[in-house]
Amino acid sequence: MSTHDDTAFEREFDMLMAKAGAAVPADRKAGIIAGYRDMKRMAALLRQPRTAADEPSNTYSLKSFLRSK
Repeated sequence: MSTHDDTAFEREFDMLMAKAGAAVPADRKAGIIAGYRDMKRMAALLRQPRTAADEPSNTYSLKSFLRSK
């Protein structure tokens, strides 16, 4: 990522932390921002439209649990 992108992420993170009233220790901020960047990337993947074919199959059969007489 470019320096501009890093600065934008840091500003966004600082704004969100200020809104939440949270103080982030300076020695941990770089690691937290890196994790924040990764979480935003993963959230973007989850928020894409999906079809039924993209969903896992959840079909269960109760036959194995039933006892025959």
